[in-house]
Amino acid sequence: MFCSSDRVHVSASAPPADRLLGFQFCSASLGAALANRKHGRLSINIQTDGDLNFAPGVLWTAAHHRISMLIVMHNNRGYHAEVMFVERQCSLHNRGAENAHIGTKLTDPDISYAKMAQAYGLYGEGPITDPKDLAAAYKRGLERVRKGEPALIDVVTQPR
Repeated sequence: MFCSSDRVHVSASAPPADRLLGFQFCSASLGAALANRKHGRLSINIQTDGDLNFAPGVLWTAAHHRISMLIVMHNNRGYHAEVMFVERQCSLHNRGAENAHIGTKLTDPDISYAKMAQAYGLYGEGPITDPKDLAAAYKRGLERVRKGEPALIDVVTQPR
């Protein structure tokens, strides 16, 4: 948990990429947001898309228990920690990495995490592809969080 001030706590730390499976950024951040609630702290989770796909039910937990947290979806449309692992292994074993993308892309169809959040009862906005739209979306999401609701802003990012 990274503390940028005494009222805003941002969860942006994780184990090394080759140990991410099962870590669940969102679950850990939700626990931190629950702990922060009694102190009146605003919690923000920078959430990876691949990670949330393993256990999206954490969104229901946030809505059901009204745990306020802003989830900023880092939607790079893929499991890029896995891509980097495969590329590293290919390099170690002198093999080409041209097939590293197989089974690691989250496209066709693209996933709307805003709709996923809405299906679980959260405020959801996006997917946002134009950086000019981010400030207003963050403001709307933070308004919800300050009212005690969880909110998710789906931001489409570059693959790496």
